[in-house]
Amino acid sequence: MDLMLDLSSFSSAKETLDSLFGGKIKVIQERDGYRFSLDALLLAGFIWMRKGERVIDLGTGVGIIPLILGTRGEGVEEIVGVEIQDKLAGLAKRNALLNRLEDLITIYQRDIIGLNDVFPPNSFDVVVTNPPYYRVSSGRINPLSQKAIARHEVTCTMDDLLQVARYLLKEGGRIFAIFPAHRSVTLLSLLRDATLEPKKLRWVYSREGEEAKFILAEAHKGGREGVEVLPPLFIYSDKGKHTLEIEKLYSDATLARKGEYR
Repeated sequence: MDLMLDLSSFSSAKETLDSLFGGKIKVIQERDGYRFSLDALLLAGFIWMRKGERVIDLGTGVGIIPLILGTRGEGVEEIVGVEIQDKLAGLAKRNALLNRLEDLITIYQRDIIGLNDVFPPNSFDVVVTNPPYYRVSSGRINPLSQKAIARHEVTCTMDDLLQVARYLLKEGGRIFAIFPAHRSVTLLSLLRDATLEPKKLRWVYSREGEEAKFILAEAHKGGREGVEVLPPLFIYSDKGKHTLEIEKLYSDATLARKGEYR
């Protein structure tokens, strides 16, 4: 497919065309809508997959995580992205086409709650989610509905999402998630309630000496007790520049496969 055809509907006034990994990935986003940020890259770098596995991203936005995972060339069978917002789902579909990944990535414009009408139980080896971080009652909700739905639990809670993940995952399957560090206990408790046993945890900090910003978590469906706490990840050095690990994350889509990031 000609990339020029894929960009024929691109509107420079309302959209931006961004790139990652030296232009290996191109991403169309709304200029004033919800846009992916560093947390999506952190999560993508934390994920590992095996050849022949099926992967689903719950709340895919513009499809950035499927794009990164699809570019890594790990031989997965299929990557599915699910997004409730029609405009974002439309962008995710366009981005899959733009990056010539339409044979690997499938985007569904659906409510996460109710995916049992689309997929049978135990359909996926890996679930990925960069979910809404905040309760509706917590903090100011963005007046732009696209951003509000992405950031607050407007359409589903983390508990709802994890119950869906449990339904979708095969026994022994893995879920990878990123969540605010101050809600770490909530995340871990909800994972266990859904019989998704935490196996690897990593806290992310802006700088050394500051409070953690995020937690990265890997949990296994029906897994046994026992968790590995990985070294902390710092985004900035004491000089205010990105750390070497973050620079690598921005420059190379294959770090997790090589074992250099995790």
